Amino acid sequence: MHTKRFLPLAAALFALVAGTAHAQTVATPQTTGSVRVSSNAYYHVTAQEASEIERQYRLSNGQRLEVRQQDSHFYGRLIDDREMQPKPSVRILPIGAGKFATQKGATFAFSNAGEQVTIDNAQLLSGLRLPDDTRSISGVSVNSVRLVSR
Repeated sequence: MHTKRFLPLAAALFALVAGTAHAQTVATPQTTGSVRVSSNAYYHVTAQEASEIERQYRLSNGQRLEVRQQDSHFYGRLIDDREMQPKPSVRILPIGAGKFATQKGATFAFSNAGEQVTIDNAQLLSGLRLPDDTRSISGVSVNSVRLVSR
């Protein structure tokens, strides 16, 4: 009897709480859900970490990844020497020491004092050129592309 009255009230409370929560959502392609990165869990990148990763990386597919900092935000952009038009930059959010993610779910792991980067779910980045050894079959989607710096 009280269940019918409780459900709309619970839904309204949930919407109110969800609407006021400050969080960023990072999608994960393996699931239909998403990963919530709350503002309280935001990782602060030190000046040394920023200077170590802010550079260009030659990737295993022949493209380059340019990482730059503007104000207090980090951006990544794929560069393809074969194309004239520059690719758009995408904001990358710090989620841990040497770890970043895009809102769509691509993840970047920097290692060796910023000398190397591994990108998982790179297919979610704008302008990705698939590696030459990737077999593409019409109508079949690529589950996950991993790129590493050379």
